[in-house]
Amino acid sequence: MAFFDPPHDPLPPGFPLAAVDASGRPIVEGSRVRIPVMPHWLIHDLPAEDVAHLRSVEGQVLPVLEIDGYGYLWFGEHGPWFSLMPTEVVLESESV
Repeated sequence: MAFFDPPHDPLPPGFPLAAVDASGRPIVEGSRVRIPVMPHWLIHDLPAEDVAHLRSVEGQVLPVLEIDGYGYLWFGEHGPWFSLMPTEVVLESESV
C-alpha cells in the first residue's frame, strides 16, 4: 500500500537513496530489518516522550512498510510512523 505520492519535482543530488542496508544488502518493501539505534538527526529536537517511544524500537526487527520516492524506509504498525535511511538498518529477512 502506497502512503506517499512520488515526488513531482526533480530530486536533489544523491536521491533517491539506494535501497541497501548498512552491509550493502538490498531492501524491498516488506523486508524485515533490525534498527540498531535511532539516529541523532531523527530524535535530537523531539520531546523526551517521543524520543523514549522511538528508542523503544532500538534493537527490534520491523517490516519496512514503504520505501518513499526519496528512498527513505518507513515503519509503523498501522501506517507510517517514522522513517530511516536504508544504511541505518540491518536486513534480517527479505520479506514476511
